[in-house]
Amino acid sequence: MNPGNTRRVGRPRLSDELNPLAALTAEERRSLFLEKAAALFEEQGYASTSIEEITECLGLSKGIFYYYWKNKKEILVEIHARAVGALNSQLDEVMAHISDPGQRVTEAIKSHLNVVMRHRSLVAVLMGEAAFSEETVKERRAYTERIQRIIEDAIAAGVIDPAYQPKILAFALLGLLNSVAQWYQADGPLPASDITTLYLRLALQGSQKRQD
Repeated sequence: MNPGNTRRVGRPRLSDELNPLAALTAEERRSLFLEKAAALFEEQGYASTSIEEITECLGLSKGIFYYYWKNKKEILVEIHARAVGALNSQLDEVMAHISDPGQRVTEAIKSHLNVVMRHRSLVAVLMGEAAFSEETVKERRAYTERIQRIIEDAIAAGVIDPAYQPKILAFALLGLLNSVAQWYQADGPLPASDITTLYLRLALQGSQKRQD
């Protein structure tokens, strides 16, 4: 066998000439792919979106997709993981720096809304109808339980009305906040700060313990 004609095994190296994303870091390239894929999944549905459509949206060939993922299912799993990871990361900051139970509720709401508005398409896909991996189901449940514990602490501190069941209130709260992903536009008439203020009022005024 002529060594000069030996075919290299594995993923091809992307040249700068063939790869319009070459100027970006590896993380920036992945994030761009994920955002574009999420936007298409949200608009057309996961099942109706092809790999070709994702790459064409970026002006790339289908082959470049396989440099990063084996199939469409892999990118869906990563979208789910990114969305849950962003929510947990923001909540970690709240838990690390805020100890007051009432303030934790407020800041948890703000942090969740911040992720929804910054990563709207990712969150919309996470809340969509595409099938979840077992790991994603566990991560979503764990995040909901974290919110539930924050609510339980606020009830114990007398901030939230004890008439509410923490689990039900957690689901209701997350449903309200996640609904923002269905309509929010960064260039829309309402700035993110106004939306946050409005949803804080909606979430807190009905649940706070009334003072006799």
